[in-house]
Amino acid sequence: MPFATSNELLEATELPGHLVCIGAGAVSLEFAQAYRRFGAEVTIVQRGSTLATLEDPELSKLLRHYLEEEGIRVLTDSPVERAELDGGRPSLVLGDGTRVTGDRLLLGVGRVPVTDGLGLEQVGIESRPSGIQVDELLRTRLSHVYAIGDAIGGWMFTHVSTYEAPQAIANMLEGAGLRPDYRTIPRAIFTDPELAGVGLSEGQALAAGHAVQVRRYDVGKTGKSRALGDRRGRVKFVLDADSGEILGAHVLSRHGADLLPGPMVAMNAPPGTLAPLLATIHPHPTLSEAVKVAARDG
Repeated sequence: MPFATSNELLEATELPGHLVCIGAGAVSLEFAQAYRRFGAEVTIVQRGSTLATLEDPELSKLLRHYLEEEGIRVLTDSPVERAELDGGRPSLVLGDGTRVTGDRLLLGVGRVPVTDGLGLEQVGIESRPSGIQVDELLRTRLSHVYAIGDAIGGWMFTHVSTYEAPQAIANMLEGAGLRPDYRTIPRAIFTDPELAGVGLSEGQALAAGHAVQVRRYDVGKTGKSRALGDRRGRVKFVLDADSGEILGAHVLSRHGADLLPGPMVAMNAPPGTLAPLLATIHPHPTLSEAVKVAARDG
């Protein structure tokens, strides 16, 4: 089959000569790098101007540089006009008339909840293409029916489901009145290096009306990165310049997702400033030292 989702690529037993990936989110980026390292030619086609559009553009741009260093071809600002077969091979015609033809095409533009066939309408539960509709307590229109996770759309991550489930159960069985707080939901793209983030990017914070202060530190300055022989990456904090509140934390590093919980703990500890992180002694040598130095020195 020339067209594939991540499911088919995981089950593949043969390497395509050229993998073309539509989209530049986690699925496309992770499989693009994996297949490139297996030996395939890889092209990423993205209609927007940046990769990983949910993440901070500064770190997304840096990740693009690393992927291109590995030989991955990246086409941004390239909307797909149509997809067709050219001699049995999948071929994309882009908005500027450019044609990109490969041996297999990854559809990596995202997924939507599948709620068809559940009989929701018959019992009065509202469902839209974006997912089952719930209130702030995760309750559907039927007061005794709750929904969580991918079924309700939004942040479609496994860790979101495991966060919502106990709250929904407590609300359902105990009337606890718990309301999920999505302000500090972490995101991670498991490329090498990993791109992880929580909260607002610098641009999002400015658009929301914040006076913004940015602190950053290159991971390659740490002793651990030199010992590992991998000096790629950066840590970036987006702060409210007036209150010092952490609006966002972004990490591009080997094991970048593992470095994110420290900033998240600080975000969740009132008043949500860098103080708890700065008061924490980080062992040496570790990559997490870059997180503290970014918080301290900027």
